Parts: sequence; C-alpha cells; structure tokens
Amino acid sequence: MKKILLTAMLLAVAAGGSAQVAIGQWRDCLDYATVYHVALAGDRVYAGARGGVFCYDTVDQMLTRMSKGAGLSDVGVAAMAYSGADGCLAVAYTNSNIDLVVDGRTYNLSDIKRSEIPGDKSIYHIRFHAGNAYLATGFGVVVVDIGRREIKETWYLGTGGTYAPVYDLAFLADSLYAATGEGLKRLSASERFPSVSDRWETDRRLDSVTLTTLEPFAGRLLLSGYADDPRLLTLYELDAAGFRVWNRGEINSMRVGGGKVTLTRDHCIVQYNECLERYDSLCTYAWGTLSAFDAVTDEDGTLWVGHEWDGLMHINPGGYEVYRPSGPFSHDNAYRLVPFNYRMMLCPGGHTSTYANTYLEPNLFTSQGSQWEGLDLSNGMLDGCADVVDAAVNPRDTTEVVIALWGSGVASVRNRQVERLYDETNTSGALVPYSSGTYSTLNTGAVAFDRQGDLWVLNSQSSHALAVRRADGSWASFSTEAMVSVPEVDKLIWDSITDYKWFLGRSNIIYVHDGKNRMARVNPNNGSKLNTDAVTALVQDHSGVLWLGTNKGLKVIYDGSKAFAGGGNGEISPVNCNNITITNGDFYEYLMAYESITAIAVDGANRKWVGTASGGLYLLSANGMDQLEHFTTSNSPLFSDRIVALGINERTGEVFVGTDRGLQVYRSTATYAVANPLSEVYAFPNPVRPGYDGPIAVKGLSRNALVHITDAAGHTVYATTAHGGQAIWNGRTQSGEQVASGVYYVFASDDKGDNRSVAKILIIR
Repeated sequence: MKKILLTAMLLAVAAGGSAQVAIGQWRDCLDYATVYHVALAGDRVYAGARGGVFCYDTVDQMLTRMSKGAGLSDVGVAAMAYSGADGCLAVAYTNSNIDLVVDGRTYNLSDIKRSEIPGDKSIYHIRFHAGNAYLATGFGVVVVDIGRREIKETWYLGTGGTYAPVYDLAFLADSLYAATGEGLKRLSASERFPSVSDRWETDRRLDSVTLTTLEPFAGRLLLSGYADDPRLLTLYELDAAGFRVWNRGEINSMRVGGGKVTLTRDHCIVQYNECLERYDSLCTYAWGTLSAFDAVTDEDGTLWVGHEWDGLMHINPGGYEVYRPSGPFSHDNAYRLVPFNYRMMLCPGGHTSTYANTYLEPNLFTSQGSQWEGLDLSNGMLDGCADVVDAAVNPRDTTEVVIALWGSGVASVRNRQVERLYDETNTSGALVPYSSGTYSTLNTGAVAFDRQGDLWVLNSQSSHALAVRRADGSWASFSTEAMVSVPEVDKLIWDSITDYKWFLGRSNIIYVHDGKNRMARVNPNNGSKLNTDAVTALVQDHSGVLWLGTNKGLKVIYDGSKAFAGGGNGEISPVNCNNITITNGDFYEYLMAYESITAIAVDGANRKWVGTASGGLYLLSANGMDQLEHFTTSNSPLFSDRIVALGINERTGEVFVGTDRGLQVYRSTATYAVANPLSEVYAFPNPVRPGYDGPIAVKGLSRNALVHITDAAGHTVYATTAHGGQAIWNGRTQSGEQVASGVYYVFASDDKGDNRSVAKILIIR
C-alpha cells in the first residue's frame, strides 16, 4: 500500500447544541481538542477527550457531545471501549465510576466508586467477551453483566486471593490472559471458576517487566510493557515458541483493528501487517506533526486518530478530516472568568498555593455564543511566558484587552494578537520583578480598568505592589511598604463608588489604596462575630456593597467609603467586615459559616452566586438572607463540588461555572437591566410550541420592572416582577392554569409607571 497523502483540508464542525440553552439547563464548555481514546462502533466513532466524550456519525456527519448532564454521569475519562455484539459503549472515569451506554440510554454503575476498597481503584482497560464487560482495575478484575447492567463478580488475582493490580486482559481461543502486578497470568478458557486465584498460572519469564497492554492478533498474543520508564515500551509477541521482542520505543498506544496493528509513537503513526512487518507510516499533515495518543485502523483500511491538540482525525487515501466540538482549548482549567460586553473571557493559567508558576500555555479564550476562540500566538511575543491569570477590557477603547501573565508582566492584545508586552524594561520602573539570588519573576496577579481608562496592575511580592498605566500611556507605581513590605497579592477590584482599589492575596488582610497617596489595611475580623483565617474572594454588588469570601463563609463591607478614616498612612482601617446573621428555625447562624468560599459573582438582579471549595454552588438573594439554589454533583449536572471561578453573561443570564474538572454554563433567570429598556423587548422561546411547559423569558426590560401579561382581549392573565432586566412566565395564569393557544401581550413599566414596553408571545398548544 502506498503512503497516504494528506491534503490541507480541515473540516470545521460546530456541535453540541445552540449558543443558548433553556432556563434552568446546563451546557458544557470543555476542551475537546485533546483526544486520548478512540472506539469504533460501525457507523459511529467515539472519542474520549480531555473534556468528555463525543461521537461522530459517519452517515449523517453529525457530532454529538456526551458529557455529564448530556448523556453521561461523570467527567474525566480513564478508559473507553465499544462492543458491537452487545451494542454497548463502556466508559470508565478517573474516580472509578462507570457508564454503560446501550440503545441511547446510560446506565450508571457506581459500585467501585462508592466502595471502601483500600488503595488503587483505577480502571485501566475495558474488554468485552460473551456478553460481559471485564474491567481491569487496581485491585483485580470486575465482571459486569451487560444485559443485567450490574456487577456479576470480582476476581482478586493476587497470591492467595489478595488484591493485585490488573492492567489489561486478553481472550484467546483457548486461554484468558491477565497482565497483573505479579506478572502475566493465564487461565484455561474452559475453567469454571476464574475467580479462584490459584487456578491461574503465572508466567515468570517477564517478571522484570510491568505489562500494560494485551492484544490478541492473528491467533497469538501481543504484549507491551516497561522496565523503568512507562513511556519506553517493549513490545512482545507470544506464540508457541515463546516470547519474541518485535518493537521498542516511546509508544503511546498499541491497537488491533482492520487486520493490522497500529502503534502511536511520538510524532508518528505506524501500521504493521499480520506478519508484524512494517506496513505504512504517517508522520506529518498540513498543520504539523501527527502527535497522537491513540489510533486504530478501521475495516476499510482508514485510520481514526486521537490527536494531542486537533481532536478526532480521519485519515484516508483522499486526505484527512478533523472533528471536534467547539470549546476553549484550556486543558479544562478555568482559573478566572471575566465577563465583558456580553462575552466571557477565560483565563486558563494559574499558580500554586505557594505562588509558583503552573506553566500553562499563555492564552485567553473568548466566547461568542457556544463558540470559543483563543489568541493568535504566531508572532512569538509571548514565547517563554506562561499562566494568564486575569484580563480586563479598556472602557475607553474596547478593542484593547490587557492580560496579566504570572511571571512575565502584562500584555496588550488587539484582534487576538499581542501588540506589546509590558515588563520591567518598558514601564519606567513601575513593574519591578521579585528577585532572590539568581531567581527573578514578575508576578502580575491581576488587572482592572477604572472609568477614566487607567489600567491598574497588581505586582505581587513587590514593595510597590500597585502600579498604573495612565490613559495617556505613562506608567507609575505606588510604594505599599507602609501596609506590608512585599505582599503576595493576586485579586484586585476597582470600587466604582469611591474610586478606591481593593486587593488581597495570601495573607488574611485586605488592602485598599486611593491611587494617589492614601492606603490602609482592613482586618477581615474587625466588626465580625466569627473570626476567619483567609480572605479568598472580593466583589462589589450593584448597590456598592463589598462582599468578601472567606474560609468560613461570607462577610460584607457597608462602610468602605470610610477606609481612610484613620489617616490613610497604611494603618489598620476602622472599616467593619460584617457577618450576615440568618435564622435556622429557633437558632441563629452566620451566612455559609461552614463553607470555604472560592468565588462570588453578582447577577442582574443583584443576587449572589457563591462557589465553594467542596460544597458546590449557591445562589443567594440580593441581601444574602435567602438561599435560592444549591447545586451539587449529586443533585445537578455540576462537574465537581469544587468551584474555582464564576462569571455571568449579563445579557443572557448565563452563569459560567469553572470547576476543577472543567467549565460549564447554567442558564439563570436574571439578566442585567439597562437604564432604558431595549427598543425591542423580546421573549424566549417564542413561539412556544406544543409540548413545551418550561419557563418563558421576557428580556430587555428596565430594572425590576412590573410586568403584566394579557390576552388579546386585554385581560391580565399573569403579573410578576422582573429579576434585573428579565421576567419569567410559566405560560400559566396567576391561578396556575395553562393558557390556551393564542397571542399574548407583555406590558412592563418601572415602579413610577415609566418605560412602558410591549412584546408579543405566540403560544401554540
């Protein structure tokens, strides 16, 4: 066979639903560009990506996302396999959860995840045989009855029936093989009691090798294993004559399919025929090297490849295609979310708890509906940089976005390209790196613009922790030694009421500066009845109140304007950080006192969305006194109960939730109101079609508008008040009866009767 020629053809595919989902629904924003696993299923191909699973249908040429809440039960794919005989896709997760997808329905088996088995519960491989799925795990073999969708039995193959890792299984005509932590084990295919470890024979000839993959091929067994480095594999063939080494090197996967063995090596894919003779190799395509994690040959001889950064690839004699759902290529790391102009910007960098770099690629991803785009890094201006930790848009020139790079300064971006990198060389001494011996780093942890167009920058571990680029382009910095010599800081907000700059970081203190010559420290326990040890989040709501996230719940600052009442010379300020007291039956307690807060966002109705370190996501009323929602992994599609970042699209009401297992969006009921309603108030969905019984959103209203919905005769059928700039109607009368088909009119006004608005909603029953 001649070498496949690759053409410069890229098939762009947008998949996974529309830009918006219905109110109360979730959608994912995951990284589908990195594909680790490929499973062929006739007319469909499943890809296990960093973010989740997606399926490409080769007949209708459609992509379908499969993530938690959209067909699957969990996130973080560890292993994946498909059985054509059973019509079953099995997905194992990194937390040992398991899904069986049969006839479009998902059956979850959480037994291993919930079990109290000590040690390693990882699922390394999935193999199918005779109506069962065999899971090779860190403690043995788990046999799943596919028809009954239940665990049938567990085999402990260690000496004396003890726990021992099983890395893979292979079924041959007369034997069953297991690659275990105690070596290669064999069982006769006629053995009636495979769960009895003593029935298994151990082959000692490869005791010095950790075997990772077993593949039956043309009546014999192929094995891969390593002695020291897991990437440096030796491939063996086992036949009647014994073991024979047939390949060595840095190998990511070994797959059998289409009558061939397909190896993915570093920057190369190699195929071998039944005699294990090299048959074909592919190393490059139009966009660079073939950096693959997995590849398998289809029955028609074409290749399906799980690429390191280009999704799922199909390579055939006519060229190649690339398939992947849209998503930010962020390794599912959402360190900070920054909304602006009805878009969301995702900062995928970060730093460790000791303020060291994580060395993630310097990028900024911006959403437009469900589509995402990153920076164009081709000009090389960010070469050697890493970790974008914050972003801000210039209000005087919205084409400019400024990003903070942990370790490298700040960069000005226009049209997705970096125009200039600001560091110690071109800021008139305003940005000075932290140095210790030969080590030097410029840890700019946060950026914020004020209404004048001045850019404020935090310079962590500097005696001049606050710097500014004025609207005229000049730079200056402010000595903060009166507050603390070298603060470790990475969170900054501009106070739109007082024009003060509030910032915080690693220590249990809040710093405030007027941007001129006054500064002070705020003790988060001043005025509090519950002392806390760390301030983790800071946000200003629409009323000008400052909300603090701490390791023991929420606090508020009502008197921030008094920050410098003590003189403004770096002293402890008299500002109070108040607990919010709520009632719980006959008892009083402090708001969220049992939660460690990680992020806070304010929606259009001034409600507070609060992320926690282990308790999921909360929605609180504007004053914090009422808990309106509490989302966790057990009661919602939330990927993880650890929330990292939050951001709200003010126009749509979408809440972007960054977890430690990926980014997702929840469609809320509140949008941000404008001073004057939109010239065209509109409803969504509209028309309301037969069978729909969900919420109908009326958008574009003035803040907290009074809303009346009437029938064609002018009779009021429903009245409500908007949340911010959006009102919700359930398509029913005030007494709860479903309205009939027809056209309904929306009239809205503020509490003075001004700003009257009219919209029409067509309901079809």
